[in-house]
Amino acid sequence: MIRFQLFGFPIVIHWFFWVNCALLGGALNASSPERIQNLIAWLFVAGVSVIIHELGHAFAMRHYGDQRVDIMLYAFGGLARGNRWLSRQEDLYVSAAGPLAQITAGVVVWWILDEWKPTSALLYTALRSFQYISIFWALLNLLPIIPLDGGHISRALFGPSRQRAALILSLCCAAGMVFYALQHFGIFSVIFFGMFAWNNYKELKGEPQVPWMEGR
Repeated sequence: MIRFQLFGFPIVIHWFFWVNCALLGGALNASSPERIQNLIAWLFVAGVSVIIHELGHAFAMRHYGDQRVDIMLYAFGGLARGNRWLSRQEDLYVSAAGPLAQITAGVVVWWILDEWKPTSALLYTALRSFQYISIFWALLNLLPIIPLDGGHISRALFGPSRQRAALILSLCCAAGMVFYALQHFGIFSVIFFGMFAWNNYKELKGEPQVPWMEGR
């Protein structure tokens, strides 16, 4: 695993994060030097984009007084972990801060590419990939599916007394995304949303969740 600090936040990147990103970036079809270069660029910008996302959460947590926040990139994304209890309103803002930071970064790169086209084809491809990851992944993350950020926002909006309603909404959205992914995305997306749907179903029944699917 890769370990370092950024802005005072300890960051750990698990090797499985790179495996999943590589699969999403077309690793199975990387059969030429050009495709391998593009894949490496994809991995780099994916890591940067997800770190920006998690820093959005981390800075929001710090703003609310949490001085012990760490970040982990793993499996299907990232996780910013704090040690302070958040109120309903704080949880809503912290959950929204990550996608907002990521989308902002993507829009900035989009604007840069509209004003200036790099002469390097590899750099251009990398920046376009960063734009796609930052905007599209963040928008997907805002779906009201637990444990995505949209699911946390949904839970905060429903409030403590209506958590079952938030779970039912999450399960329906996750199941709907499974059918949509069957038509428009690959098997990886089907598995991704299918596991969320299964985890929501288990939580509705009061059974333990899959540990790596908890958090934001």
